[in-house]
Amino acid sequence: MSIFVIGNYVTFTDPANVKVRYQNFFTEGEAPPLDNEKYQLLPFNYQGAQKTKSGDNISSQLTLPANPITLNWVQNAVNGGWQVNVKTYQLTDTYTPYLLLGDETWIATGLTYNTQVVEMELSSAIDAIGAQAPNLRISREAVGALPTTGAIRSG
Repeated sequence: MSIFVIGNYVTFTDPANVKVRYQNFFTEGEAPPLDNEKYQLLPFNYQGAQKTKSGDNISSQLTLPANPITLNWVQNAVNGGWQVNVKTYQLTDTYTPYLLLGDETWIATGLTYNTQVVEMELSSAIDAIGAQAPNLRISREAVGALPTTGAIRSG
């Protein structure tokens, strides 16, 4: 039987562009770095993207153990509209990143909690209610040749 190990690297960026990095799989000493960056252990579960039936919103969740520290931290992330980048990797048997399975960027938009878990709701930056959508422009440099008129001709 083969072992299939999956791990998540998550980077939180606050409005002042301060980055904090965590991983959820390596508990013995220092985790293998990713892109020459160190990631500390944070016991979390990442539930990947979910789409609504109408396709108008995409969301996912990070679940953390419930305690006053994580609850306060998640509240700060949600109230501050932190950006959250999650990279999901297939790992080798020595927990080294091997194959990138997903690279998703979110905004922390909500939280729920009970006596056991704190759940951080993550939403698409475009659909996050009350959040600032990124100020991006489609340009030729970003996407290549663009039409300059709405007129379309056949043949």
